[in-house]
Amino acid sequence: MDETQIFEYIQSCTHCKICLEHCDTYEVTQDSLKSPEGRLQIANKIYSGDEISEKERIGLYTCTLCAICDDYCQSDIPISEVIHSSKIKLVDQKKAPLEIHNKIIKGIVEKDNSVNGNPDDRLDWLPEGYKIKEHFEDNESDTLLFLGCMSSFRVKESASASYELLKKANYPFKIIKEEPCCGEYVYSAGDLQKSKKIFRENFNYFKKIGIKTIIATCGGCVYAFQNVYPKYIPEWDIEVKHIVQIISDLEKEGKLSFTNLGDTITYHDPCRVGRKLNQIKIYDEPRDLLKKVCKTVNTLDNEDNIAPCCGSGSGIRGVDSSIAIKIGSKLFEDSATQEIISSCPLCIFQFRYVNFKTQRDKNCTYITYYLLKAVK
Repeated sequence: MDETQIFEYIQSCTHCKICLEHCDTYEVTQDSLKSPEGRLQIANKIYSGDEISEKERIGLYTCTLCAICDDYCQSDIPISEVIHSSKIKLVDQKKAPLEIHNKIIKGIVEKDNSVNGNPDDRLDWLPEGYKIKEHFEDNESDTLLFLGCMSSFRVKESASASYELLKKANYPFKIIKEEPCCGEYVYSAGDLQKSKKIFRENFNYFKKIGIKTIIATCGGCVYAFQNVYPKYIPEWDIEVKHIVQIISDLEKEGKLSFTNLGDTITYHDPCRVGRKLNQIKIYDEPRDLLKKVCKTVNTLDNEDNIAPCCGSGSGIRGVDSSIAIKIGSKLFEDSATQEIISSCPLCIFQFRYVNFKTQRDKNCTYITYYLLKAVK
């Protein structure tokens, strides 16, 4: 968006405050600076060249960019896009990102991951039986299973289970031995120039190894490859899929089959596997698969596209972990089951963090790991 358009969006806000009723950060803080309306006012000051306070800067950076406010805005303002554009503007003015973001971005540049993981440990998730057989980039397939930072280092079973399910179905794919970070964190922090450099380097490498399709396990990676890369790489021509779409297809084709485990679970729709995507919607596939392996499948909202954020989107936990914990706790309260399943490893990592901090007894499981337990 250009600045004229951004100003038009900001000025079209009627201050009806409906967005406040649906904003996760405002709900748990009751702080107007941490609401969509308040953040639009902060954006107005940024684009008007006015100074903003540290509280206002933090208000902007505690947005999860979940985009639920976009769906409820009575003036059809893409509020989350305005907020993100304001971060980019602040970075251009050398007033952002925050210290925590710069630290993590430095780790991405130096270690190719956003979680300070040792690059030598990246493939620890790979099942032993497959290690000696894996050809990595030299595999002839033009389909890449992209695991991402969270699956590779923090929720490793999301990587191993996804890999193993594809192997059980004899699905052709390759993985990268020294996989790079997708760059979504850098982009969300507003450092557009660094993220564009990452996007370009990754795209060039994908083309070098003959990739035509990317299957990702992480919502952030799916969002980056499907929504963001095409904005800045005009020749982007790689098809993007989430692992659950592929598993769903394989089940329909009879290449994978599952038994019913008899559990009652709650499925959580990650923002970046549903509402945030602009070309594909991934709501039916996880539900249909889980209904085959569970007695009862609950969800957190009757309308798929307004399911709540896990509370950790856009790096908010590094900025104010108390907000992330409160949002996650609210989600736990709204879930009637002990088992919560999601299709984003960041959401699972967040839920486990909240579980630990609040001493709950929730089981938080990545979807392919749960499906692997039920595979025949």
